[in-house]
Amino acid sequence: MSPHYVVAVMALGRSVDEEAPRLAADLGLTAYETAVMLRAPAPVIVLRSEDRARAADVLGKLRARGHDAIACELDAVVSSDDMFRPKAFRFERGDFVGLGQGEERRLPLADIFALVRANHVTRTEDTVVDRQRQISLGRAALTGGLLTTKAKTTETTRVTNEREAVLYVFRSDAAPWLLASTQMRYDGLAANMKVSRIQNFEVLIGALREMAPSAAFDARLLAVRASSTVVAASPTHFSTSSSGALDVLAHIVAMSLGRAANPYR
Repeated sequence: MSPHYVVAVMALGRSVDEEAPRLAADLGLTAYETAVMLRAPAPVIVLRSEDRARAADVLGKLRARGHDAIACELDAVVSSDDMFRPKAFRFERGDFVGLGQGEERRLPLADIFALVRANHVTRTEDTVVDRQRQISLGRAALTGGLLTTKAKTTETTRVTNEREAVLYVFRSDAAPWLLASTQMRYDGLAANMKVSRIQNFEVLIGALREMAPSAAFDARLLAVRASSTVVAASPTHFSTSSSGALDVLAHIVAMSLGRAANPYR
């Protein structure tokens, strides 16, 4: 079964060398394994468990030792696939208005409590099969000059890595929105619109931070190497994405910023 709870360390209250053997004893790992884990950029998920009591126990021990730690119930995490992704937007009377997925939604800027920056990385492997028929001179000689052909099959693998700049927009009363840099039109920036999409994306983030000054902005996930999961698989196509892992980490960051057990339900 999949884990229902995760425990993450947001910041250590003591050195890795001091904490590693203590946490290793809590987790049933070696001190070396635990030290390697704790040296990764925060937030660091240290436990995945189906047992709520175990998650609460590890969380309590971490906090008792002076660390900033968060426990997260995975059922509360909204997948980025289920988040509203506007294709176009505009600012109107204190609202951020998004248009996408066949509808228009309004997000009051005052309801935004966290803006979490990340990059979704997708790796794709496509196998291309090329079948060609060639004239076989050797066979022609054996058949008295009758031209024959033989089939030649070659396979090549094309690997692509795509990095999508995204912004998780967490609100206090509903599920978060996901702003994907390459999937939006930027007409809503009006005179502030730039030439490239990534420039426009940064301008949009700046506008949101200015118009929602009470919202916390966090970019620490840009330094995290998130694990990837399979999103598509066939004999000729294989694709993985870090979006699922980053959905969880973004939720954890938002919980830390808002210090609420469930920020959008």
